[in-house]
Amino acid sequence: MQEKEFILALFAIITGVGLTGFFLYNVFSLVKAWINRKGSASSGDINPQFFKALGEFKKTTERRITNLEAIVSEIEEEKIRIPESSDSLGEITIENNEVRSSSKTDDKSNLRNMLDE
Repeated sequence: MQEKEFILALFAIITGVGLTGFFLYNVFSLVKAWINRKGSASSGDINPQFFKALGEFKKTTERRITNLEAIVSEIEEEKIRIPESSDSLGEITIENNEVRSSSKTDDKSNLRNMLDE
């Protein structure tokens, strides 16, 4: 056996043993973790701190939602309300035909012109 072949065989043996050891170590650590998971407390245990924090989060979220709903309802009410001025008191004024006809222009974006056509 030549020296190069001996070094190559020795390297292959060391690499194979190392990879096998690494593989077996990982397999045994997974089995050990699985056994510890079975033996430890079940995942259904109640953590009181978690539920306390969850309850506080729920309360603050509900409070925020009610505040936002109140703000939105106020804004919607303001949009719906008709502003009442003290001088008109809800009266409707109708323009004469002469006023309408005298305001005719060539601008097509004017609503009165569009309605007259």
